Amino acid sequence: MKIKGIFGHSGLGSRVLQLVGVSLFFMLLFSLISLWITNGNLSDISSIKLAQFMQSMGLFVIPPFLLAYLWSEKPLEYLQVDRKPSSKDVLVAIIIMLSAVPAINLLGEINHAIHFPDSLSWLENQLVDMEEKAEDLTLRMLDVDTLTGLLINLGLIAIIPAVGEELFFRGILQQILQNKFKTHAAVWITAIIFSAIHFQFFGFIPRMLMGALLGYMFLWTGNIWVPVAAHFTNNAAAVLYYYFKGDGAQQALDLENIGKSETYFAGIISMMLVSLLIYYFRKHTKRSSAV
Repeated sequence: MKIKGIFGHSGLGSRVLQLVGVSLFFMLLFSLISLWITNGNLSDISSIKLAQFMQSMGLFVIPPFLLAYLWSEKPLEYLQVDRKPSSKDVLVAIIIMLSAVPAINLLGEINHAIHFPDSLSWLENQLVDMEEKAEDLTLRMLDVDTLTGLLINLGLIAIIPAVGEELFFRGILQQILQNKFKTHAAVWITAIIFSAIHFQFFGFIPRMLMGALLGYMFLWTGNIWVPVAAHFTNNAAAVLYYYFKGDGAQQALDLENIGKSETYFAGIISMMLVSLLIYYFRKHTKRSSAV
């Protein structure tokens, strides 16, 4: 029985169900494996990192390859991972992400200033508590002082999420939606889901906009490695910043807060610069898409 491309004619609803089903199955499977390896002890940071690695592989990395195999005779071409990206496109994508740091900080501060009505204050308090716990866990994971620890964090926090999430959201979900909706709608629906699935309301707006930017990079270049490079740059910058933070980097350049509060003007300049870079990127990408 031929398996490759067996579900190639399935529609939007069927593919969404397949995506959800396969992702949940592998996430559960790999979570159980991580619990077995750690004997259910997730109190130390090494076990937590292992659990996150297993969850990322099960939820984001494996499902796209399996689904692409079931949906297409040429799965690697379907995911658009089979071609080397333009070095110029990658370079501009990296510059855009680095230039966007103050803008992301400013948008995050604006997002954090949004409050729920009094009737939903209980929900807001729960979301704040969830985000504080998530931030605390992230800082614990980032707190390393050895080269080995840095390399592990770059792999766990930068490389795997960049590859896995781009394959999942842009390579699979966005392409599913493009078969049903207009390209702009597909990009923005994917970006909204991309932001929502992180379960961080007070960072929803900047993450959604970043998701849309990654979606357009994928759409305009027709190559998954360009948004992967941009995504990696965003995550790796945070990993490297926190690694060098203890050696005086914070005093030299406070990346966490530049663009916020009294430095909001830097955030505005960043938005303008990123807009110009995006315009340049769109005009000079090799693939032309009618959107």
